[in-house]
Amino acid sequence: MRRLIPALRFTLAAALFTGAAPFCTAATPEEAIAALQAAYARSVTPGEVADAHRDLLAAVVQRVQRSHAREVDFDRFLEAALKSLEGVGPGTGEPAAVFKKAANDALRAVDAHARYIDAETQSAERSESNGFGGVGLEVESRTGGVGVLASMPGTPAARAGLRPGDLIVRVDDQPVQDLALGDAISRMRGLPGTNVSITVRRGVGDEFTVALTRETIRRPVLRWSMEADVLVLKLSSFSGPVLSTLEAAVEEALALHAPSAVVLDLRGNPGGLLREAVLVADAFLTQGEIVSVRGRTASNERTWNADPRELLPGLPMVVMVDGRSASASEIVAAALQDNGRAVVIGQRSYGKGTVQTTYSLGERKGALKLTTSLFYAPSGRAMQGSGVAPDIHLVAAAQKDEAPAETGAPSPAARIEQGRCAAALAALDPALACAVAYLRVGNVGAFMAMYGAVAP
Repeated sequence: MRRLIPALRFTLAAALFTGAAPFCTAATPEEAIAALQAAYARSVTPGEVADAHRDLLAAVVQRVQRSHAREVDFDRFLEAALKSLEGVGPGTGEPAAVFKKAANDALRAVDAHARYIDAETQSAERSESNGFGGVGLEVESRTGGVGVLASMPGTPAARAGLRPGDLIVRVDDQPVQDLALGDAISRMRGLPGTNVSITVRRGVGDEFTVALTRETIRRPVLRWSMEADVLVLKLSSFSGPVLSTLEAAVEEALALHAPSAVVLDLRGNPGGLLREAVLVADAFLTQGEIVSVRGRTASNERTWNADPRELLPGLPMVVMVDGRSASASEIVAAALQDNGRAVVIGQRSYGKGTVQTTYSLGERKGALKLTTSLFYAPSGRAMQGSGVAPDIHLVAAAQKDEAPAETGAPSPAARIEQGRCAAALAALDPALACAVAYLRVGNVGAFMAMYGAVAP
């Protein structure tokens, strides 16, 4: 196989020379298909499964060519796929596994968000969307461990009394201080009915351990609460009928108490459906552009504008974001910020300004997830890589000397150490306390004068 790959590369390169021209032109999709199919066929055990996946390689390349947001560098695509096949002995590879790795290596070489999803993975992801085994905590990364933002009502964590501000320092007696947040979350998740111990630090040095039994957690799309006279709407994702859920929550809240202001909390919200993001942003706007998407073809270009109807008209509004707020969350935050409807508070959002579309490759053949367009804020700014910069940047004490934002990206108007708000609103997590405190004060200048700015 190691001898085959250079030969394929040489054959492809030779085929691309034109007459006496001293340069080599880029690979076409057809040439990429031919080279990939030949290399793949020689790498796997022959049979019907191998034949089917060899044909599937052509479908992948053709879909990338037709639908990707940008012109694809098929030289790079081919190089990554062939490199993936180099380590497979001739005729020894399991067809499905070799296909999946080669396809995903090639896709990642040209699109960080693209992937091939086999039929089994599709089924598992659909199952997880209906719930997962866990303890019911919403968490964030903090100095010294994992911070608790909230315990979902009716979950093991809530019944154990875990609350905002608690710091998780160990899971099953293993420290989590140096773990990535995702890895710490994975440790707390597991099969429903299994046990996990969580050691929590509350206050100054006061640690205790709770033994919890995991349950199936169905994360609600939205939760609401009244913090004094401020309505807090916590959106966890933009999957499913988000707007109707939002409208029902507002109606329920208004029946109990008329709020004087509203917080839309998008922290930790990874995104979801573009159409739901547009509908949610539109719910709080009466005019102006919401978002535009632009792709390589006219069919992937569109602009959405707000209609005159508004939810909670006239109420002062804060949108909260952090580094985990991505995609659809960023569409909503940027639309409300750029149109002057809300002040954005928190940390710079993730910066995922691309739209992915999932294409079926046929029954039991899996699917292909591709970037098909990029989205732009009403200001015309592309959010890919830069995210949404908050108007008020909340920093932890340990982050005061953090590196400045990337050159050319919008910078926050003000910075504040988030712990300064907590004294007045101890029952809330520090960032939410700052959002509520800002709404009580009413403007950035007065808020910074009261709680003290942190120098950029």
